[in-house]
Amino acid sequence: MELRHLRYFVTVAEELHFGRAATRLSIVQPSLSQQIRQLEDELGFPLLYRTKRYVELTDAGKVFLSEAQQVLAQVREAKRAAQRAYRGEVGRLVVGYISSSTYDLLPMMLRVYRERFPDVEVALRELTTQEQLRALEREYIQVGLLRLPISAPMVNVEVVRREPIVCVLPEKHPLAMRTDRCVSAGR
Repeated sequence: MELRHLRYFVTVAEELHFGRAATRLSIVQPSLSQQIRQLEDELGFPLLYRTKRYVELTDAGKVFLSEAQQVLAQVREAKRAAQRAYRGEVGRLVVGYISSSTYDLLPMMLRVYRERFPDVEVALRELTTQEQLRALEREYIQVGLLRLPISAPMVNVEVVRREPIVCVLPEKHPLAMRTDRCVSAGR
């Protein structure tokens, strides 16, 4: 028994007319009649009473209709669930991160992600940049928040934030007198 047999039968049962059912299914009526006969032969009992003027479900056909509708609904749900998993809307995401991202970047990203994908479990792993690269390579994590530069051609890099690097020194330090990119404490 194939799913198309169930779809064909359900459509005929809903229409109670082979011509209208064939039109809905975009197939020719003789082919539809043949498919229903094959289904009945496989089951070993009639699902429909047919005359030239009407189509009616047998008692077995009524029971089979209910079950066939449930099977088709389950198949639609299985397809939808698999599509959601494929799109990353369900499942588990393991994120590697460096400790400095916990101040504001990671919490903000997690909040937005969880709003968009509430059915995804997020697991966090604090790792150095090099540990994250190894974890990505071994597929222990799926995403990493790390510091550039890195040398890893197998990793797709997307910059999510640029931060200035500053140097903070005591006021009496010999380098504190320089003005190029260093800020001394107390100034």
